[in-house]
Amino acid sequence: MDQQVCARKNKKGYVILYAVIILTAVVLAVVTYSAGLAMFSARSSADLRKSSQAEFLADTCAETALQKIWDDNNYTGSGNQNSLFGGSCSYQVTNTGGSNREIRSTGIYGNMTKKVKISAVISGGLVSASPWREVADF
Repeated sequence: MDQQVCARKNKKGYVILYAVIILTAVVLAVVTYSAGLAMFSARSSADLRKSSQAEFLADTCAETALQKIWDDNNYTGSGNQNSLFGGSCSYQVTNTGGSNREIRSTGIYGNMTKKVKISAVISGGLVSASPWREVADF
């Protein structure tokens, strides 16, 4: 009889051991998943910030180009700027015929690049720009 009691206790010990191993594996999987999710979220947040900065820089150079056209209705050319907080932008103004101009502006911040293309029309000393759109490439 003593052997049967001892055998049952051993079986109960194995069941508890397996339960602890499975529970530990589940907890470890949840912790690993949560850590990966947190890292992905932080990386996505940083990329979003870089993307916004690159877009801001592209818009800044586009506005600089519009100012150049405003100052000189015959302006065509290019330029670039460096930002105090890092990053840079460049623009190019081309004459597409008569009083029409096309502005191509690129903003770069870190590994992010944003490009903006604008059609501008000079009429009566005024410069109107439309559409102002982000493009994948020129």
